Amino acid sequence: MSELFSRKRPSKVSELIQSRDWSQTSLGEISTWSATLKIALGILLKADIPMLCIWGRDRILFYNDTCSSLLPADGPAVGQSLSHLRSEQSLSAAVESVFVTGQAAEAQPASIAGQSTKPAYTWSCSAISSDLEQVEGVLAIGVKAAEELARPSLDSAQTALEKSNAAFQAALRESEDRLRMAVEAAQLGTWDWNLITNELIWDSGCKAMFGLPAEAEVTIETFFTGLHPEDRDRVEQVIQAILEPGGENHYDIDYRTVGLQDGVERWISARGQAYFAADGTPQRFTGTVLDISDCKQIEQALIASEATAVAQAEELTALMKTIPAAIWIAYDPQCHQLMANQTAYELMGVEPDTVAAASLADGRYPLQFKQFKNGHEIPTQDLPMQKAIRTRQAVIDEIEFVFPDGSVRHIYGKAVPLYSPTGAVRGAIAGFVEITALKQSERAREQLLQRERRAREEAEQANRLKDQFLAVLSHELRSPLNPILGWSKLLQTRSFNTAKTAQALATIERNARLQAQLVDDLLDLARILRGKLHLNPAPVSLAFVIEAATETVRAAAAEKSIALQLGLDPELQVLGDAARLQQIVWNLLSNAIKFTPEKGQIDISLRRRHNQAEITVTDTGIGIRSDFLPYIFESFHQEDISTTRKHGGLGLGLAIVRQLVEAHDGTITARSPGECRGATFTVRLPQLNATFTHCPVKVSAKPALNLDGLCILAVDDSLDTQELLICLLKQYGANIMTAGSGAEALKILKDIRPDVLISDIGMPEMDGYSLIQQIRALSPEQGGQLPAIALTAYAQADDQRQALASGYQRHLTKPIDIEKLVQAIITLLQPSPPA
Repeated sequence: MSELFSRKRPSKVSELIQSRDWSQTSLGEISTWSATLKIALGILLKADIPMLCIWGRDRILFYNDTCSSLLPADGPAVGQSLSHLRSEQSLSAAVESVFVTGQAAEAQPASIAGQSTKPAYTWSCSAISSDLEQVEGVLAIGVKAAEELARPSLDSAQTALEKSNAAFQAALRESEDRLRMAVEAAQLGTWDWNLITNELIWDSGCKAMFGLPAEAEVTIETFFTGLHPEDRDRVEQVIQAILEPGGENHYDIDYRTVGLQDGVERWISARGQAYFAADGTPQRFTGTVLDISDCKQIEQALIASEATAVAQAEELTALMKTIPAAIWIAYDPQCHQLMANQTAYELMGVEPDTVAAASLADGRYPLQFKQFKNGHEIPTQDLPMQKAIRTRQAVIDEIEFVFPDGSVRHIYGKAVPLYSPTGAVRGAIAGFVEITALKQSERAREQLLQRERRAREEAEQANRLKDQFLAVLSHELRSPLNPILGWSKLLQTRSFNTAKTAQALATIERNARLQAQLVDDLLDLARILRGKLHLNPAPVSLAFVIEAATETVRAAAAEKSIALQLGLDPELQVLGDAARLQQIVWNLLSNAIKFTPEKGQIDISLRRRHNQAEITVTDTGIGIRSDFLPYIFESFHQEDISTTRKHGGLGLGLAIVRQLVEAHDGTITARSPGECRGATFTVRLPQLNATFTHCPVKVSAKPALNLDGLCILAVDDSLDTQELLICLLKQYGANIMTAGSGAEALKILKDIRPDVLISDIGMPEMDGYSLIQQIRALSPEQGGQLPAIALTAYAQADDQRQALASGYQRHLTKPIDIEKLVQAIITLLQPSPPA
């Protein structure tokens, strides 16, 4: 800026301008002033007639030395607002007229000093416009009012003003044209952010990059709105860092914009500079933007191409990593003088910069490998470059490098002859790539195809097994329904004697329990497959477990006159889950009973073998075919899946048994001499070293279950379940109210306080979870602490946890076990023991 204020003689006003702190004004530091203002001040300070320059929205006042003598001693100072000038209203009005209309205006004679002792002047005012045709300032030239009579003097002043303004505009246009040409040539856009006024100026190129027309108005909010949402925070953080005092004030960032009117996404490269006041306050932030969308598209295309290459087989990826190709150049027709690139040296296994001849004609550069094709060594004259020179044609070939250590490298490429200006062959050039990985991958691919065929066959077999399982599942679920529905219908439509009625009810119960067992098996398998099978390990007496399991199947064995023989070591114990261990033994015994004909025998033994406890279940049943034994413990596998099979089941029992045994760190095996010769299942579990002492437990008399006088609210959307609960619980003396929905239950609770709530979970509109949460939100006086039991068909462990977390104190599963339900009610209502 020093050249702006340079004059042949000292200028007081220029010194005032340079010494003033502009950082607190809307103009900011002098270094940030626009070219338009700098040119205007250059004309002002060099003029010998009174001149004023009024700039910007704050009407900041500048004047020259000639004009300063017309001002009063007490100001106003350079840089203050025009409003501080105690002049007549005509000058202020003329200035405002020019700012608004852009047209020249003339003020009536006025004293800018506001004193009669100072002469009055007539002021001719003209606009100073930017390249955007916006009025940025006003230039005013003063002529004494007394000279108004001498019009030529005024005309002369006006002419001087016009010439000065014309010179100013020409200089400004020249500067702007040079800048515009440079910007347009570089296809740049420009921006200028006044950090004092928060005004933002974009040229048409910058606006286009934000999808805006040239005439659009912009603010700093426009900029941030136009940024891609994924880039907005990043750009804002960079700008904040740049505007921090003492930080990096150079702006260099790439970001995306989304056209505010055209919606087009563009990539922009922005460069800029922040300017600060002496006290570190940011004043101005300017720079350029460049549309790099094409570059980004190319870059993204390259990235996509690379991703496609990565998707190829590993062998092709490995091959691509060997690029660039091995290049050999022969400088003579005999191929004695050879040069090669780094890849070629590595391929041949020689040191870089070694000259190696492919011909042994002179014997100076023998190669350390032999070259083969189709299992035969290639004669020197038939090597690719020699052959290309001899035939004067391009040669495409595949060659094997066989090294002394037996390793082989395969290469593939092309050799072409090189010609001198006279047309004579002067040498050859060859480019080859190593395809060893490709050759190996071909073998691997064939092996992979073979594995894929086997995997596909296994998958098809699994699908067949699944279809077979679904067919069996349908059969096994429907079969118990037939006697249940049949006897239920008969009991509804006919009258039977007591014995027949008891037979019907026993049949219904037996088949219902069979269905429940099928569901339990499916749930166990689901837990196992999801890895959510949980054990509660504790020291367990295996003899006690086996005896308990035997008691549960003894009635079924008696029906077929099957003898159960036990030989148990009472001292053996393991660390395990007693319930799951009993499930293992029960499953093995149930299978043995199912497949053993009447009057057969089942032997169950427990003995110590080394440091393991060995459980053996041997039957005299139908045996197992040798070809089926390998699949006996797999899910959904059954030896007989025909429609004429004699024995039902899902084929899950032994699969679950194996998983339970392995969960106890044990093993299970199956043996059978053949069909109709029985089978033996052996379970081995790690023995617990500690001595187990079995203490007989005194069993107290089971208390009678009694719900006399209790008021119970049962909520279930199934009317059948409601009626069943009424019938069952009334037998124990309870008073029952029912509700078919959560909303109905809440309505009942407004008027009645039951002792216990029993609620289903899966109900329309409001499920059991929502119901209990709304109840728990009530005050204790409104029933918020009502004891509650969830009675639901959702039987998974996660379902139980969710029910308890929602506010229920108990979780019971359907089908209803009335004794468990009554016991749960009694336990729930028992007072807690004092702490």
